[in-house]
Amino acid sequence: MAVRRRGGSESIAALGLDTGGSIRQPAAFCNVVGLKPTYGLVSRYGLAAFASSLDQIGTFTRTVEDAAVLLEGIAGYDHRDSTSFKTDVPDYRAALAQSKGPWKLGVPQEYFGTGLDPEVGAAIEQAIEFYRELGCEIKVVSLPHTEYCLSTYYIIATAEASSNLARYDGVRYTHRSPDAKDIDSVYFKSREEGFGPEVKRRIILGTYVLSSGYYDAYYLRAQRVRTLIRQDFLNAYHEVDAILTPTTPTPAFIIGEKADPLAMYLSDIYTIGVNLAGLPGISVPAGFTTAGLPVGLQLIGQPFQESDLLAIAHAYDSAHDWNERRPEL
Repeated sequence: MAVRRRGGSESIAALGLDTGGSIRQPAAFCNVVGLKPTYGLVSRYGLAAFASSLDQIGTFTRTVEDAAVLLEGIAGYDHRDSTSFKTDVPDYRAALAQSKGPWKLGVPQEYFGTGLDPEVGAAIEQAIEFYRELGCEIKVVSLPHTEYCLSTYYIIATAEASSNLARYDGVRYTHRSPDAKDIDSVYFKSREEGFGPEVKRRIILGTYVLSSGYYDAYYLRAQRVRTLIRQDFLNAYHEVDAILTPTTPTPAFIIGEKADPLAMYLSDIYTIGVNLAGLPGISVPAGFTTAGLPVGLQLIGQPFQESDLLAIAHAYDSAHDWNERRPEL
């Protein structure tokens, strides 16, 4: 869904699907706010599921305040979605003014090592300094199983994609081939036309993971590691209110620059843990590189504590005008 400006095609807000960072990463690359809510807070009814235990509907907006308004409109229990969670939906916009901090913010040491672009790192350090000057306590925390996030995610996500998309027919949602003449061609043609190369690659990987003799070695073990990854975050929340990280390790890259799938997957390193743990995360514009490319600041909140997460993000977003900068077209 997108709301269009009268007389133009530019959206003021939109919905997206975040399975491993597909809202927060493009938001960081495009200098907008991207919010991935807690798993189960927003109904997924009508979505053609990719990875059912990871998928979550979220928002793209210009500001954090806009994200709060839109989230209040889409959050809440839906009996048509078996993963929907019964919880009260607060006035998220009002919470922006009510929650002033100062907060305790955790900086995970594992997110600031090899692979982080120096200019991205510098922008995030400036954001950390902003919160410190605001009176927030900045504490270094550890998420020790971070190194297993990538492999864990790409086992679970591909396995679930293989299972879900085996049932894809294009009858009610997404793509249905206009050339289909009977039930068989609806399935075959709709999948052939609707699945791109990356989707097909992930289906093949997931089918292998779930194949006879490999389920315990891959999928079951990945689910056990996932539990450890979630526990890392929950342990950190005993000490801090939220966690602060870069959204992506690098600025936006040229189309086609990362032809190697593995290189593309490495771009997910800071976002996939949020999905594996079912937590809320938000990317906020945090400056630009010398080449003029935007940098995203990611804040990760506690389960179903979107009010606090939005307030922390709003404190930074409302004090800066990064989102007012536009590329020359």
